[in-house]
Amino acid sequence: MINTMTNMIEISDAGYQEFNDLLEANDIEPKVVRLALAGFGCSGPRFGLMVDEASDSDVVEVIKDITFIVAKDLYEEYQGFVILSDEENYGGGMSLRPKKIDENIGCSTCATGCAV
Repeated sequence: MINTMTNMIEISDAGYQEFNDLLEANDIEPKVVRLALAGFGCSGPRFGLMVDEASDSDVVEVIKDITFIVAKDLYEEYQGFVILSDEENYGGGMSLRPKKIDENIGCSTCATGCAV
């Protein structure tokens, strides 16, 4: 059974429109997107997006006409995600961030620690 959630994804109307425009520009239909861990960098985890289908080990949230899929263990570790529009990210492009951030992330090559 696939778990359906609410508040797994936080996204503003501007963020939704920008994300939706991106999917439409790339002819992604149906609009079903998996959020996945893409690796780790100096400032912590990096996340990626891919077109996929939900399985029994996923949690799913539908926001308007976009379906977001996250592996249940990834959701539990990061307690959901925030998608920011370019404007909300101060002109730095769209951003996908976890709700829960480990404050102890950093690396020895950063003189004062890396900003998350």
